[in-house]
Amino acid sequence: MVNGRRVKERIIEDRVSQVLREWEEYARKGNLRVRGYQVVRGPAGNTKVGEEEENEFLIVYRPHGVLYHHSLGKVSKFFKGLIEGKIYGTKCPKCSTVYCPPRAHCWNPDCNVQPTEWVELPPRGRVHTFSIMLFSADSFLDQLPFVLGYVQIDGAHTALPIQILTPPTYVWIGQEVKIRFREERRGELMDIYAVPIPGQKPPEWSCLHKDPKALKDLERDLERVYKFLEEKFGITKETVVKRWEEALRE
Repeated sequence: MVNGRRVKERIIEDRVSQVLREWEEYARKGNLRVRGYQVVRGPAGNTKVGEEEENEFLIVYRPHGVLYHHSLGKVSKFFKGLIEGKIYGTKCPKCSTVYCPPRAHCWNPDCNVQPTEWVELPPRGRVHTFSIMLFSADSFLDQLPFVLGYVQIDGAHTALPIQILTPPTYVWIGQEVKIRFREERRGELMDIYAVPIPGQKPPEWSCLHKDPKALKDLERDLERVYKFLEEKFGITKETVVKRWEEALRE
């Protein structure tokens, strides 16, 4: 309702019809009905270690597909901006805090939930913190190993979660990066990634680079990941390294 009138939703742009045709029927399949089962023998529990008793258990399989749809609400402009190749944040008109990712209202308690205003930000920033991912959820396994970072976009006071496309041995807190946009964009954070700006060297205080053992341990673990990738997906170490090299050259 707006000013007492019922406002009907209008579609401005539709990029989902083909997706619905492909997935809607699949999402209805299963409906959590049991489609199969296994009978297994295993530890029954509630016993001391070394005194386990076995029992038979029934394992049932319930397939269920889900097609989620939801509004991105008042931060829709940020995700629409990703589709357009732009980075947007929000700025509080009272305290001047800039949020990226955006917030519809300022979180500063002194501002009393002040509505924020949209500002465009440059596609660059600095690594605030990061994790080197040697394992992941299924949908990202073929992208291993990768760096998941929080990047503080220039002009913002908060940090944006983003994948950093770089060798895991070449990343540190404070590293300058530029933001790149993937060619096919859907309005999600995976539409963008970060790459280090060329010519930087790790600072002396970088935890990873000041500790030869830590660096050696990481290189050992990376070799294990390369082996896993080749066995599961046929992706060679050379392919992974080439991906990093091409990103740094662009």
